[in-house]
Amino acid sequence: MHRFAIDAMADPQSLPRVADFFAQRALVPATMTMHLLSAHMRIEIIVAGLDAAQAAVLAARLAEAVAVLRSDVTAADPPLRLAG
Repeated sequence: MHRFAIDAMADPQSLPRVADFFAQRALVPATMTMHLLSAHMRIEIIVAGLDAAQAAVLAARLAEAVAVLRSDVTAADPPLRLAG
C-alpha cells in the first residue's frame, strides 16, 4: 500500500481533480481524507495495488496537476478496519 500526501489549493475543484487521477487508472483508494488548512487543503490517499515505481510516477504526475502544490508518496500500512 502507498500513502499519497497532496497539498492543493483550497478550491472546490481540487479534490475531484485529485480523485480523478486514481479513477482514470481504475484504482479505488482504501482511504481518502481531506483537511482544510489556513492556506490550502491536505489530501491523504492510501491505495493498494501499485508497485513503488508506479506510485512514484503517479505522485510526480499529481504534482504537475492544476491546483496541486505538492505531492509525496510513502509506503503505508493497511488502514485499520472498525468492526461493524
